[in-house]
This record gives sequence, C-alpha cells and structure tokens, in this order.
Amino acid sequence: MLLSKIKKHLFLTYVRLRQKNTIKKIYKTNDRLLRLILESFQKLKSGNFSSEEIKIFGKCESYRSQLLENDDLISFEVFNSKKKIKVKDVCKKATSPPSWGRLLYFITDLMKNPNFLEIGTNLGISGSYILEAIKKKEKGKLITMEGVPMLSEISHNRFEEITSRKKFKLYNGLYIDTFPKLLKSKQNFNIIFIDGNHNKKSTLHYYEKLKSKLDFPAIIIIDDINWSNGMKSAWNSIRNDSMVKFSIDFYKMGILIIDNKYHETKQHFNLFLTY
Repeated sequence: MLLSKIKKHLFLTYVRLRQKNTIKKIYKTNDRLLRLILESFQKLKSGNFSSEEIKIFGKCESYRSQLLENDDLISFEVFNSKKKIKVKDVCKKATSPPSWGRLLYFITDLMKNPNFLEIGTNLGISGSYILEAIKKKEKGKLITMEGVPMLSEISHNRFEEITSRKKFKLYNGLYIDTFPKLLKSKQNFNIIFIDGNHNKKSTLHYYEKLKSKLDFPAIIIIDDINWSNGMKSAWNSIRNDSMVKFSIDFYKMGILIIDNKYHETKQHFNLFLTY
C-alpha cells in the first residue's frame, strides 16, 4: 500500500513538472490562439470562476439533470433497423462531462467574434455551453448539425431558451443531405468542434472537407481522439497535416491551430485536465 502511494506521488509530481514546462513552451510561441486556449485551460484548472460564470454553468448542468430524469424514448435508425433508447440513457452515455463543457465555454468566450460549427449536436449540452458564450457577443453564431430528429428537437428547444434564433442554426437531417448544404453555404468558421461519428474514416472526411470553410487562423477541436485505434490514427494524421501550426492533446480532446500557410515544422503539446 505504501509503495503504491509513493509511486502515485512520484507520477503526479512528474506530470505536474512536465505540465509546467509545457505551459512555458506555449507562452514562448507568442501565438494568440494558442495562448487563448492555454488561458481557458488555466482558468478551468484554477476553479476561480466569476459569479456570472457559476450561474451559467449551473444552468447548463441543471439542463443535464433534467435530461437524466427524462424517460422519453428516442428512435434511432442503425443499419436500416430502428432502435429506441431513453433520453436519460443517451445523456449518461453520449454527452460531454461538465469540465469539457466549461472548456468549450471559455475558449468561445475569449474569442472576439466566434463563428462556431459543431458536428454532432446530440442533446445540446455542449451546444448550451457554447451558446451561452456566443449570446454575449455582438457578432457570432453557432451552427450545429444533428441527424436524429428527436435529438434535434430537444436541442432546438433548449437553444431557444438560451437566446434568439439569429444566434444559432441547427441542421437536422441525414449527413449525406445536410453536410453538402453546409459546404455550399456562405458561412465560414473560426472554430469547429468535430463530435460526430467517432471513427477514422468519418473524422478524416470531416477535417478535409471543412478546411475549405475556415476563416484563418482557426481552431479545430476533435472529441474522443483516444476512443479507439482508428481515432488515434485519425488524430495523428490530422495533427501532422501541412496546415496545422500547433496541436494540443488533452487525451480526451485534441485541439488544432490551423492557418493557410504550409508548416514544415509544427509543435505538438500535451496537457492534462485531470490528474
């Protein structure tokens, strides 16, 4: 037992020292967006939230609590067969934890005019955090996409409680129908959150297609980068793309800073939200 505690203490000490060194390296880059992400990360780690932020986070988590008590059934179509699952079970299994929602809030809040694209609305918990930040901005909008009609309806109702429709748009429908419409639209984005089909092929496809919709420099966030070997492979491929300037591996999420220049050398960082 004592040996185990000593090993744990030594490991945590190593992680903290490594993280301090990483933070110093990020500051030295003097990159605006990279430092914005670091500032969001440090604020989240500190837990020093304003009274307004505490109120916002409380509203988002109150919404989560309502979903966790919702016994309504949602119909999914998987491989041409219909499945039904309760709202509360979707909420338990397929929504971002509070800490990650807060990170999305802080990143969005620190951007001047966030034009945000979310691939995978789900029940709208992440979208709620994002929209709470966007609604305070003079300019900025959330565009979000969901393929399951009942999830879209629940999320849309939630978003209307937060702000007016001019601050968000929800694409509802099959990806093969809605994604081409998005690509043809005039809307470009400076921040994208990819949280759709968690497999290598889909993730690489999203990334390659969405590069044409970026206002540079831009942030791309990819969820569940260690979900599977396929997702690990997709993350490694994407972070080495020529347009990627910096990447941060948070283990659960990966964040990229992208511009329209060629970067033969790039910098990769690892930060730990929990340890």
